[in-house]
Amino acid sequence: MPKSTVRYTTTNLNELGLFVEVTGKTDNERTRQKAIEEIQRRMDDPDDTSLSPESFADGLSMDDLIVVEPPANDDVEDNEPEIVQAVKAIANLASLRVNLEEVHQQALELRPLIEALFQPEPLTPEQMQQVTDKNFTKTLIKFAEAKAARDKFLPIAQSAWDVLEPALENVGIKGDGGIDESESEPASGTPQKSTKNGKK
Repeated sequence: MPKSTVRYTTTNLNELGLFVEVTGKTDNERTRQKAIEEIQRRMDDPDDTSLSPESFADGLSMDDLIVVEPPANDDVEDNEPEIVQAVKAIANLASLRVNLEEVHQQALELRPLIEALFQPEPLTPEQMQQVTDKNFTKTLIKFAEAKAARDKFLPIAQSAWDVLEPALENVGIKGDGGIDESESEPASGTPQKSTKNGKK
């Protein structure tokens, strides 16, 4: 049985197309550390032409790694009920939304700095230090990636909601000895008295 792996790329624009695959079932601190070690190994290996010792001159941390999601397994999805796929899609949207809102708050804090770049007044020494700090670019890239991921997935989630919404509204089960929750109960909620010989 093949081992589970997690695949990463980095936010470094100079290393577009770099992918690192490490053993692990999910993205976590341990798999990210493995990826960092693998990148360092490649940088130190003179026979590996994919990276060089100068590839990450500004440094590389676990926060600079981006998970590359594996392609969907069509065989598994075909065997799953449509409503199960819908629930998974909604759960994925929830994760993307939470991540987007978290990085959005971080990006908002940089808005005054960005606006200052378009003003005719010279930047202050503090502003120059802030906009050239690697965290400035890193934060904005994270926000852009999170928004792009959410926007890309939104149509899929909307289709999932079209499946899930009617199921939430009506879970009636019809059949022999079954129930249909869509059938209305008597308004009073009390059983009607039976009549005898046509008299009440």
